Amino acid sequence: MKLQAPEQSKKCRGTLNVGTFETLKSDHAWQRPFPAIGKDSRQPRPKSATIVGVSLIPSPLFDNRIPNNARIPYMPRFHFLRSTAMGVSLGVAAACMALPAFAATPVTVTFEANSVWAQEIGHLDHADGSQDYTVAVAAGKTLQVNLISSNANVYFKVNDQGRDQQVLDSHKTGVSTWSTPNATATTYTIQVYMDPAAVDRDETAKYALQIGQYGAEDLRPPTTAVTFQPNKPWAEEDGSLASGATAHDFTVSIAAGMTVAVNLVSSNPQVHFKVEDQTHQKLADTSTTATNTWSDSVAKTTATTYMIEVYADPAAMPAGQRAPFALQVGQFEAGAAQPTQPAGATTTSSPAATTSASTPPAAT
Repeated sequence: MKLQAPEQSKKCRGTLNVGTFETLKSDHAWQRPFPAIGKDSRQPRPKSATIVGVSLIPSPLFDNRIPNNARIPYMPRFHFLRSTAMGVSLGVAAACMALPAFAATPVTVTFEANSVWAQEIGHLDHADGSQDYTVAVAAGKTLQVNLISSNANVYFKVNDQGRDQQVLDSHKTGVSTWSTPNATATTYTIQVYMDPAAVDRDETAKYALQIGQYGAEDLRPPTTAVTFQPNKPWAEEDGSLASGATAHDFTVSIAAGMTVAVNLVSSNPQVHFKVEDQTHQKLADTSTTATNTWSDSVAKTTATTYMIEVYADPAAMPAGQRAPFALQVGQFEAGAAQPTQPAGATTTSSPAATTSASTPPAAT
């Protein structure tokens, strides 16, 4: 017996309207038995449907026909749109969940003109438990890092980008200051961070990060000009040498027809001095004469400026050691007796501290 095909349904057109609507109200064809032979097999069309935030509103834009073979189950209109929209939504959500959490941009450390030190002030808390800094160091320079904080749970790591290697973690070493020489130019990343356990306890911390880069020429104190007081033939300059700063230059101007005398007083036998005239001719080096006094026996016919370098062998100045000294310079007329030397200088204690390249600025 042949089955009677159902009559073709009338057409219905519709448009998509984005929004939130009710769920599918009509019954699906496969949820009902096939129509009886000879009877009208047309199924009612749904008037409203939710397809992941999309509803169907009658419109002349879409065809709403059902299959003309009664044995083929009826498929709901825009079923593929509902599946596609749900897949897109889930894909977007998954993509958002997969986005990485980017760290804060590192702070580039810069140095003011004629300064070898820079200082960065920061704050750490539960939301920001670390901060990165980058600093470019020139060849032949020493990098020094000091970390100052009242919170004992604040540390710093140093990574050499040129070697792609971590060179320090103060959490492991327990230090708050660190330095390293650099034969070649490189860039370092310095991360100031708080112990994760302290972060979990909602601790907060303020800190000052002091970063220095300096070479031998930066450690050398500025040249000091020796001057004479009226009617006083002797002048004295006190100073101190230290590891990394093992020399100090002085200049003294002597009038025409006058001659010069130099004495060096120091409790450290490794401290010496050299004398050159303004033509850079070497006149004396006490490291070879085994004495710390010298005078020029020939008076100059014109005014002359002498350069006196007080120095020590770097190998004889271990880290942390200082060598105080007193430099005495006298001037007198040629042929006259050398004036009485000033009272012996006391150098058992260091003179007032002066700012040098190896001494960072005070934390603010």
